[in-house]
Amino acid sequence: MRILLYLLAAATFSACQESGKQQEKKEELKEGVEKIGQDVKETAKDAGDYLDEQRKKVRDDLQERKDEIDLKMKELKKDGSEKSTKARKQLLELRDQINRELEDVKNSSASTWEETRRGADTLLKKSDREWTEFKQEFKDLFQ
Repeated sequence: MRILLYLLAAATFSACQESGKQQEKKEELKEGVEKIGQDVKETAKDAGDYLDEQRKKVRDDLQERKDEIDLKMKELKKDGSEKSTKARKQLLELRDQINRELEDVKNSSASTWEETRRGADTLLKKSDREWTEFKQEFKDLFQ
């Protein structure tokens, strides 16, 4: 009987020891999961910050071009000639395209950002080309 009591005490002691180890493992696992969760949050925040930075850059580039066009349109309005009216009309079309693209950039989500960015880049290249052609065609208005 005494041996049985010792064996039972030893088994209980072993079971308690194993439970403590299991508890330690659970706590380690819980800490690991919390760390992973924190890392995911930080990564998402970093990705969001990157997206915001990219949006701001594209918005600033588009806005800069729009401001150039607005300034030139204001100057051409003073001229009043037929040629300046034609030039203003072309600039107005380009400015409207830029306004639409600015709205797309402002309203883009993370999932649509790459497509929106490509559209903005294409428009900026197109507007660079058109701006250069415009200055060549209406070079007498730029003096």
